[in-house]
Amino acid sequence: MTKFKAVLLAIIFIRLCMLSLERHKNIPPDTFRSELWTDRAGYNVFLPATFIYSYTANAFPNEIERKTGEGFNLTTGKIITKYTYGVALMQLPFFLTADFITKYSNYPRDGYSYFYRQAINIASVFYLVLGLYLLFLALKAHTKYNSAILISTLLLTFFGTNLYYYSIVETGMSHVYSFFLFSFILYIITNTEGFRYKLSNKIILSLIVWLSILIRPTNIIFTPILFLWDTSSFQQLFFTFKKKCTFENILIYFVSFLIVFSPQLFYWKYAYGSFFTYSYGSEGFSNLFNPYLSEVIFSPKNGLIPYSIVFVLIIIGIVIMLKHKTADGIKYLAVVFAVIYLTASWHTWQFGCGAGMRNMVEYYSLLSFPLSFLIFRLFSVKKIYLKGLLFLTLTFFVILNFRTNYNFYGCYFGGTWEWAEYFKTLAYPYKIKSLCY
Repeated sequence: MTKFKAVLLAIIFIRLCMLSLERHKNIPPDTFRSELWTDRAGYNVFLPATFIYSYTANAFPNEIERKTGEGFNLTTGKIITKYTYGVALMQLPFFLTADFITKYSNYPRDGYSYFYRQAINIASVFYLVLGLYLLFLALKAHTKYNSAILISTLLLTFFGTNLYYYSIVETGMSHVYSFFLFSFILYIITNTEGFRYKLSNKIILSLIVWLSILIRPTNIIFTPILFLWDTSSFQQLFFTFKKKCTFENILIYFVSFLIVFSPQLFYWKYAYGSFFTYSYGSEGFSNLFNPYLSEVIFSPKNGLIPYSIVFVLIIIGIVIMLKHKTADGIKYLAVVFAVIYLTASWHTWQFGCGAGMRNMVEYYSLLSFPLSFLIFRLFSVKKIYLKGLLFLTLTFFVILNFRTNYNFYGCYFGGTWEWAEYFKTLAYPYKIKSLCY
């Protein structure tokens, strides 16, 4: 990395940190918009449990479960969370820094005071910026497009989807961390010559893949990309699979699994009495044969397109790829279908409060490839007036999408097909919405 790129990334990181910290500065710690609330507290609880309370449940602050939205449970005398430790692992350096600072401040060293919450915001932005940079390198290596197209792709991905919301606003959720890991995987398989044969690369890749699955088990949908990336036929896929399933590789996969999952297995044994546990209880894919597909894609209540308008461009890019018989188009379409179908099959398709279909956020790393393909086609238009019209149209829809995500206040209170709340989000400035915190 050149000195100029390092300085530029540092500037972007600092600016986005300021944006995130500003967004959270007036939010009380015990409200649903806090960095440590429900899911976010459930992901994070491993850190205070390990480094402050030594897994002693009654040592936690009084009523901390209620103050963090019941993201974990202490009533059994154990620290019970249905989430895995993957997000906490990635937040670890930032937590330790906050813990060190807190020791010399007037804030309580309880894992939930001011600096601990701000550390989550900074961690999210760190992985966002690094993920975008790795994605830039992956796109550059794979597509050979010029920097203008690649930067346009990243800007559309960030501002035209709910990636902004889940990296700047909902900083404690798992999606930006998965986005970084997916970008890292794409960087390795597109930028490393002979990565299949170099031991260190295979170990790193295997660890990252298992970590992504630990964080969100549904991220396993992404793993076929490792086999499909350089293949264009079923015959080639067979030989690729055979080449990768050597004894050495299988041993690497197995050892990497043990390294990544062993702490989780021991936690499940401590919390639930078994090394292998489905910690989500009755929650599952109960709508597998009756999926809510139209709701997931179009509903103003956490639907995909209303909060990620650029997804329409991604689909157009995939369709053009398919029209030109580009093998990659099938891969991207298969991933999109799998993610949407599984989301629509979950027992509650809207996945609680949130801005759009959050399960797609991490997959925008992969879907930026068909998006860059479409942008390349648009840049190739020779008529200046038509190119200008396309540019203005894209700009309008990105601004519209960004305004939706920027103004969104955390939960959609309308019905499944009730658009009134959605248009209010577009109409009202953020300062008015902040009254809802």
